Amino acid sequence: MGRESTEAKRRRVAEILQVLRRLYPQAKLALAYSNPLELLVALILAAQARDELVNAVAAPLFQKYRTAADWAAVPEEQLQEELRKINFYRNKARAIQKACRALVERFGGEVPGRLEDLLTLPGVGRKTANILLGNAFGQPAIGVDTHVARVSARLGLSNETDPDKIEADLVALVPPEERVAFCHLLQAHGRAVCRARKPDCPRCEIRNLCPYPKGGDLS
Repeated sequence: MGRESTEAKRRRVAEILQVLRRLYPQAKLALAYSNPLELLVALILAAQARDELVNAVAAPLFQKYRTAADWAAVPEEQLQEELRKINFYRNKARAIQKACRALVERFGGEVPGRLEDLLTLPGVGRKTANILLGNAFGQPAIGVDTHVARVSARLGLSNETDPDKIEADLVALVPPEERVAFCHLLQAHGRAVCRARKPDCPRCEIRNLCPYPKGGDLS
């Protein structure tokens, strides 16, 4: 078949969403949080770490450190010890404290709800900022994590490898009101079926909407 038009991709995305919603009705962000600050901390901890471990380590700390000022004031060595079970815990302790100090100094201790402001925080890139905006603030944002990048590539929705460019491709295809759910659904499908090492294509219920098993041919 010829090159798929943007409009055809949009129609395919709508069908993909319909099927994935049926398969994963409870799909949501795997990180546990109750406010934007907790999500910011969890996202910093989650880099190259399992969500389950992050949730287990963070839960008691969220009870202990309730404000950005609390996180900023704890002695760095103490915070490192409390994060020891997570990889790169020293770097992550420093990153959390730098971000929280910036929140205290420039945003009254509150996590801002604007992309431009979030990107000024130490250690916060577009992926983290978009996940915050979408999940903590209810804004139509796409956060490109490893699952979203992998599954959208296999689905032929983006040929890019840079997360910012993948985001731009997906923004053009996914309606604003569906963007946060779209990410959650791709994450769920990426964990359950479209896994990194070997996707389970025979069991995939969106295989007829995916070019990956057919080498790029949807016909």
